[in-house]
Amino acid sequence: MHDPHVLLQIEQLRKELNERYEEQKTITPEMVELSVQLDHLLNKLHPHP
Repeated sequence: MHDPHVLLQIEQLRKELNERYEEQKTITPEMVELSVQLDHLLNKLHPHP
């Protein structure tokens, strides 16, 4: 089963990325960092061999 805390973090990061992109329409270093965090959380759910 998936960790509900990880799923909540993923949803929060996705929302924040979407909101920032809507405001700025450009990719900022902060958005890149959020994306990296999101990738790490997704990898926790689906580890690669």
